[in-house]
Amino acid sequence: MGCRPLLLSSVLVAAMAGASTMAAAHVGFTKRQAPLASTIDSILRVPHGCNGSPTLRLRMRVPKAVTGVRPQPNEGWTITQTGEGAAREVAWSGALPAKETGSFALSMDIDASVKAGEVLYFPLVQECEKGVSRWIDVKGRPSADAPDDENHDESTSPAPSIRFLPRK
Repeated sequence: MGCRPLLLSSVLVAAMAGASTMAAAHVGFTKRQAPLASTIDSILRVPHGCNGSPTLRLRMRVPKAVTGVRPQPNEGWTITQTGEGAAREVAWSGALPAKETGSFALSMDIDASVKAGEVLYFPLVQECEKGVSRWIDVKGRPSADAPDDENHDESTSPAPSIRFLPRK
């Protein structure tokens, strides 16, 4: 009987570690929720390459509710922005070893029409030396810390997203 609580504790710890590893396996913003503001600063996190292959390029589509985007320089990476008016796509080109995590900081101007509770999706294509990962699903659950609801399903390739909270 004395081993049973220890076994149960070990199983729970292993399950929690597995869940956090799964959540960390997706490309996404480090802060998946942000208070409504005219400008937000965020960091896009890329936790790995494509099936053991280094990442060479990231292409992120910018939603229309983002009226301006300013990616910050990363050593060894070049940044290009395309689209009319505010950038509609931001691309980073460089080299990120397959087992290293990359962080890409950016500031974004948010349109005043964005409301509390709204989720903005940033579909991203990760191009690797061998293979491509498409983080483009905007139908799944927007983030690990978003509440469950019947309109969202689990997704294996969710687009990075930010849910907006009421102003403080």
